[in-house]
Amino acid sequence: MRKIFVLLAALSLAAAAPLSAQSQSGGGREAADSYADTRTFVYDIEDKYADEHPTARTVRLTLEFTPLSGDVRFHYSCLQASYDQGEAMNTARRVFQDIAREMGFMNYSYKGKDKTRYYKDKATKQRMAEYSTFVSFTR
Repeated sequence: MRKIFVLLAALSLAAAAPLSAQSQSGGGREAADSYADTRTFVYDIEDKYADEHPTARTVRLTLEFTPLSGDVRFHYSCLQASYDQGEAMNTARRVFQDIAREMGFMNYSYKGKDKTRYYKDKATKQRMAEYSTFVSFTR
């Protein structure tokens, strides 16, 4: 009886080995280049929106863009003492309007709540504020 169980276990392992090798190699039918490109690109934006945030100093604008889904994460950071959330929101709105015009998108919708984070910059030892928002563009 024991020999039969050992023989069945050996046969099942022998039958499963080629199947697992095929699934690891890609399965045969699908090509490696058939998968969609889901990369996210990070851009530092030139601050040409100074009229939207007149009181903020040392503003840094960063944009994370995923072309496949049209998702955009926008980060606005400046000194904490000169931070105003209304100015940050106005700057984000202008950046989104420019992106929509340049890329041919019709509109955008917010995918989550806006977030504000306060931190201390390690390089300059200054207190900073960062406003971030997440939107999705549609054509």
